[in-house]
Amino acid sequence: MPRKILIADDDVQMVNALRTLLENVGFVVTVTHHSKEVVELTRRERPDLILLDVLFAGMPGPDGFEISRKIAKDAELRTTPVIILSGVKRVIASDFAVEPDPEWLPVAAFLDKPVRPDQLLKEIERLLSDRSHS
Repeated sequence: MPRKILIADDDVQMVNALRTLLENVGFVVTVTHHSKEVVELTRRERPDLILLDVLFAGMPGPDGFEISRKIAKDAELRTTPVIILSGVKRVIASDFAVEPDPEWLPVAAFLDKPVRPDQLLKEIERLLSDRSHS
C-alpha cells in the first residue's frame, strides 16, 4: 500500500515541486496551502508523514511551530512524523540553529529551504523506516 504524505505550505511552486518528486517515487500526496487545515486534514487523511512550512501568508492562523505542538499533544496524531521545511532563517537573516525539541519544536526533523531532493527523500525514508520498526 502506498504511503501518504501531507504537504502543508503556502508556496504553490514549492508544493508542486514536492508533489511531483514524491509522486514520482510512489507516495500518495495530499496538499493544503492553509495552516488552519493541517490538523483536521491529518485527522481525516492519516498521512504517514507531514511536510510542514513555518510561515504561512494570508489570514492569521497558526504557524508551523504551533501546528507541530498541536499535533504532538494530540493522542491520535502524535506518532505522525513531522518534517519542517522552512526558509525562516533566510527571512529573518539569522544563523541561529533550529533543532527539534520535545517542548518548543516537537518535530522529527527541521530542513532549510531550499532542500535538495535527495536529502529530503533520505530523511523521509529514514523516518518512515523508523516508524515501521517501532
